[in-house]
Amino acid sequence: MQRRSKILLIDDEPLVREELGELLQEEGFEVLSGSDGQEGLNLFRQHQPDLVITDVRMPRIDGLTLIRTLRRESPTTPVTVITGHGNESMAIDALRAGVVDFLKKPVRIDDLLAALARMETALHLAHATTAPSLPKGTLLREQRWSYELRNERGSVSDFVDGLLGICAADLERRWLMELSLALQELMINAIEHGNLEVTYADKSDALKRGILDTLLTERALRPEMSSRHVIIDVIRKSGTADSGTLQITITDQGSGFDWRALPDPTNPTNLLAEHGRGVMLARLSVDDLSYNENGNSVTAVKRFPSETTEDPQ
Repeated sequence: MQRRSKILLIDDEPLVREELGELLQEEGFEVLSGSDGQEGLNLFRQHQPDLVITDVRMPRIDGLTLIRTLRRESPTTPVTVITGHGNESMAIDALRAGVVDFLKKPVRIDDLLAALARMETALHLAHATTAPSLPKGTLLREQRWSYELRNERGSVSDFVDGLLGICAADLERRWLMELSLALQELMINAIEHGNLEVTYADKSDALKRGILDTLLTERALRPEMSSRHVIIDVIRKSGTADSGTLQITITDQGSGFDWRALPDPTNPTNLLAEHGRGVMLARLSVDDLSYNENGNSVTAVKRFPSETTEDPQ
């Protein structure tokens, strides 16, 4: 049986630690628990867990200080924050500091499982083998890739890992983790809300009734939707002396949507909004995110030092 990841759970509320710890153990994870940021940091240094889930408001060392310390000591360890009303601003800062996801209090099992899936994906990417590189000083000026993907949500994670392995394997792991999470969110949106035209109201209702997979399968079989694809265009440049860019455009073949109605990611109160959460997380993981006028094409841009831009084969 494959070993499940070791998780460090940090929260100053005993009930939260007990309930989440039991859920994590039921899913097969080994769980370590800390009652505040200082104890959590000590446990991290002692046991080197694979994943970390932490509250943002705690005594002795708050969650944000803890996260920044973890990022310095172990940049590729995936971290998810727990937040509640009144802590949105601190959680936004944590997301910008490089955490993988956030959980809203009270934590729902579906949200927990989704966060765990994202964290394990990030962990897998962080441990992937780096492809051989050309001699130091070889500079990539520009390279392009174009792909077409069917409406299969289950293939998105493997596709993103493969894509980044081809066009960005030489970049730092923390950038790859951020890119991976952003691209998965955007591609799932392109499939669900774009090609299959599942509205946010449709998805919310299906999740409550436990029929989301059934809804997506039904939509994918409709003649007008079955032939649609997601197009992914990638451009990698080293345009200046000190920086390069990876630009990824994801285009669906749906009718588009009003992207102007998405929650403003700079407003902390939108952290707990019911809709637009995936796009909000993606915005915080890249340097620029923009839609075309119709809303069926989104472009994400990640900048990085050009000294790392050796040809990724």
